Amino acid sequence: MKASFRSVSARACLFFLLGSACLAPHPSRATTLTIGVSDMGPLLSAAPNGQPDGVLGNILSEIARREGWTLKTELCEWQDCLRRLREGELDLLPAVSLTSDRAAFFDFHQTPVLQTWTRIYVRKGEDIHAIQDLNGLRLAALAGSVEYGYLETMLPGLGVRPRLVPVDSLIQGFQLAQAGRADAVASDFFYGNATAAQYGLAATPIILLPSGIYYAAPKGRNADVLRAIERHLGAWKADSDSVYYRILTRWDNAKMRPADAAAQPGYGPEVLAAAVLAALAALAYAAYVRCRARREGRRLRTAGHRLAVVLDHIDDLICIEDGDRRCRYANRPFREFSGLPAAPPAAALDPRQAPGPVRADGIAAADLAALKRGETLVAQERRPSARTGRVHTFRSVKMPLYDPAGATDMYCTILTDITARMRAEELARHNAFHDPLTGLPNRILLLDRLERTLLDARLEGGCGAVLVLDLDGFKKLNDSRSHAIGDQVLKEVARRLMEHTLEQDTVSRISGDEFMVLLTRLDADPDAGARQALKIAERLRRVLASTPLEPGEQACVFTASIGLTLLHAGGASAGDAIREADLAMQRAKQLGGNRTVFYDHTLQTEFEQRLWMEKDLTLALNTSQLAMHIQPQYARDGRVTGAELLARWTHPEHGPVSPGLFVPLAEESSLINHLTYWSLDVACRALLNLQDLDEIYPVSVNISPKVLMDPGFGEAVRGLLKRTGAPGNRMIFEITEGVWIQDVEATARRMRELNRLGIRFSIDDFGTGYSNLSCLMRLPIFELKIDQSLIRNLPDDPDSIAIARLILAMAGQLDFWVVAEGVEDEPQAAFLAQHGCDAMQGYLLARPMPIDAWISIVRLRRGRLR
Repeated sequence: MKASFRSVSARACLFFLLGSACLAPHPSRATTLTIGVSDMGPLLSAAPNGQPDGVLGNILSEIARREGWTLKTELCEWQDCLRRLREGELDLLPAVSLTSDRAAFFDFHQTPVLQTWTRIYVRKGEDIHAIQDLNGLRLAALAGSVEYGYLETMLPGLGVRPRLVPVDSLIQGFQLAQAGRADAVASDFFYGNATAAQYGLAATPIILLPSGIYYAAPKGRNADVLRAIERHLGAWKADSDSVYYRILTRWDNAKMRPADAAAQPGYGPEVLAAAVLAALAALAYAAYVRCRARREGRRLRTAGHRLAVVLDHIDDLICIEDGDRRCRYANRPFREFSGLPAAPPAAALDPRQAPGPVRADGIAAADLAALKRGETLVAQERRPSARTGRVHTFRSVKMPLYDPAGATDMYCTILTDITARMRAEELARHNAFHDPLTGLPNRILLLDRLERTLLDARLEGGCGAVLVLDLDGFKKLNDSRSHAIGDQVLKEVARRLMEHTLEQDTVSRISGDEFMVLLTRLDADPDAGARQALKIAERLRRVLASTPLEPGEQACVFTASIGLTLLHAGGASAGDAIREADLAMQRAKQLGGNRTVFYDHTLQTEFEQRLWMEKDLTLALNTSQLAMHIQPQYARDGRVTGAELLARWTHPEHGPVSPGLFVPLAEESSLINHLTYWSLDVACRALLNLQDLDEIYPVSVNISPKVLMDPGFGEAVRGLLKRTGAPGNRMIFEITEGVWIQDVEATARRMRELNRLGIRFSIDDFGTGYSNLSCLMRLPIFELKIDQSLIRNLPDDPDSIAIARLILAMAGQLDFWVVAEGVEDEPQAAFLAQHGCDAMQGYLLARPMPIDAWISIVRLRRGRLR
């Protein structure tokens, strides 16, 4: 009999380990105790006399009687009871499961009063047998209870998601299930077994959340009361004949209430007969006790099987060892991981009875001393799998278990495998600091290393450098041959950069086709360090350009524009260093690419200039800041044969801004569209004004290649000519030689479309760009303009003379009209006239002037002629 109840105690210790942690309170003793009571059927209720009733109520009343306490009962719903206990309105609350959250607000004794399970009850006839059957069902559960928290947080991890229905009392949950407003109800088995039949419900095989139940006190109060409860429970549970087990026997059938007090025995003359009857009663009671012990043994074996099934189907590894670190119980996951033999199910209830203990190494020898002192150890540890040999990482919790006398004789280890989580976290950390395509450090990691390099430079006087590298023409490859090919190119570029830099350097991909290289440990002397950095940058540039990349089936050669800035003790911050290298890279791009540019302060000045120009040019459009000037062109006999319109910008603060600065800036943005259409509108009005004065010659307007090839440009010009009435045959569009490089046929089609409107074309700056006679022959060209850089050295420079003669001779053969730009002195004009140049334009003949000024000159000249 005692062995069986020791088994109950061992089971209580295990459940106490899995679901709770014990705290030791310290406040003052109470003599009158306010007890919270929520109706829990045979487990806890209020008797008609106002005293606590049920198993827990009777046990507490018996302890109160022996301790001389007065119990005052307060009825409340469960959540309200917990709130009142937390706020100190109650001195004790029975039937509280211990959790880590509750331990933060309440104090508990150590030995659980009872062990209970959560069981699922459904209407009779429902086909619900496994936990997976709960998925999607309306499941009523007591709000604020441990069961509710478990169902809400743990079941989704098993892929089971019932729709929880919170109730204020268990009777409300059973009523909802009876009425069909809930499909099932979760209840502790004491109340459920006693109540289910009244509401037409039946118990299912689904049993969850084994846990101990306790009397709880407010945090920091009634420590002496809890100690007294612990003292009585410890003594009673160790004695199978104690009042504790008599109370359990009285409530064995949950549907029965305890009988009235037994009648007092009378005294009669038949003393002998009474003695005989008493002896027979004693024998009958002994037989009953033996029968009950056998029944309890069968029940415990059944419970052992059930508990073993539960513990074998959780993911955590659980092992219980004795003081010699020999395994007394291990669940299936622990056995499979450690290669241990199977244990009998009974060991789940009482590990002390497990036969043939083996070493499991669940607890290290160094931890044993701490566990014997009653400490709980939480740590992270790595263990190899006996089956696969792979090392797993676990979060381990190691706790002592206590025998009925309060001594620690068993130790439990719970291992949660966090290997996958650790790998995921490691991958997340890696991805946070690395480029997912190339595996290179990303901008965040590069900035961190750059900060450290700058700090080292300041502390140790070292030197480093930052390179910003941008692939030339990468966007064209991406657009023409797919992003997948582009990704292969980026990976190959990353590989080459890594191969040709040192281990202490950092190669990073910061965006798109832009890479950054951080060079460290350069020569401390800035000049020597700069030479080293430039040498490395040039080596990287040549490595990319020398060997074709072979993404897919077609090889391609890539060049790179590289910007470089130096890091030293007195240098810029990390952000400034990157900005400087980026400015230098942009200058390399502007210079045609495939080169390295070292940062200097003029780049910063130009950058700041570009910033205010870009902002202010937007504001200047359609204001008097922008004006169109005209520069006439003269034939050899002095006649005006045409004129070029030139945009001029007068900034209110910075004064006149060179077209060589603001026109390229407009080219890089959508501003060029506004600037071009404004120029065309002014040109149309100028043509009409000149026509009114019988000035019949063409006006030239510079057209951006970007605007020329815009799909809607032809229709826009057609609409403008129609709206203004300007003659298209007296308008010349000046384009540069680079306009046909991308697609000669598309350029030719656009030019012919505009030809049909009367527009003629002039090649501006001829002789300085991509002069290609075959292209010229395929395009509808009317005019060539010799660039002023070729005119400047005439007639003294032999090379300039040879080129000028060649252009003029070729133009004559191809019937092109030729205009020489930048004619500034008489010898230049005489040479050009001598060699058949059709027209000249330059300061010698006339400076650019406002259109109104030219109109005035024309009127004045016309007046003189009349």
